[in-house]
Amino acid sequence: MPRVLLIEDNPDQAFVASRFLERAGFAVAIQPTGALGLESARTGGFDLVMLDYALPDTDGLTLLEQLLPFGAPVVLVTGRSEAQLAVKALQAGAANYIVKDSHYLSKLPDIAQDTLERLGSRPPTLETKRPTLTTVLTEEQTLERFRAIVRRALEPMLPLFRQRIQSNNFGDAVDELERVLEATETVLDEELEVLDQLLYEELSRTLTDEDRQATARR
Repeated sequence: MPRVLLIEDNPDQAFVASRFLERAGFAVAIQPTGALGLESARTGGFDLVMLDYALPDTDGLTLLEQLLPFGAPVVLVTGRSEAQLAVKALQAGAANYIVKDSHYLSKLPDIAQDTLERLGSRPPTLETKRPTLTTVLTEEQTLERFRAIVRRALEPMLPLFRQRIQSNNFGDAVDELERVLEATETVLDEELEVLDQLLYEELSRTLTDEDRQATARR
């Protein structure tokens, strides 16, 4: 089982992130500061480090340079979506980079697996157990919700499509369709944000005071 060192000072985010990673087959150790993370990395035995950029005692780029000599690839996790920061992180030696958007927690297992695969260090026995939207909704409910979204987006436009096609004005019909698809994509993104939030809340509800204390000690 591949081991991930997660350096994250927010206990709730650290707990939920570890749950996502553990469900995907990773063993996770959590450290809340750069100093503790560096000490854990120094002991070795980690296949991957996931490093939050904003820590109480240091910043991600500074700690990244200190972590690299220990050999484990580092994924920088940040709430800042600046392209310049991503370039600096990759130039400094980060193996990957992820922004803390509304979907980032559910993306962590894929980022971890893709990084290890790309670097040729993913163990062949790693099983994919990444939680999906079906942990909140059944597959049938998820599919029905998707159909409803598409139906709501397309139904008002059908008469206009027919009119455009009947008048041989295919160019306008295609333009209208592209606009509808863009609008549908926006709605789907909003739906995914809601579902990700539901999953976050589902996991957070299991976070007792005892869990918080145990998470802080990991």
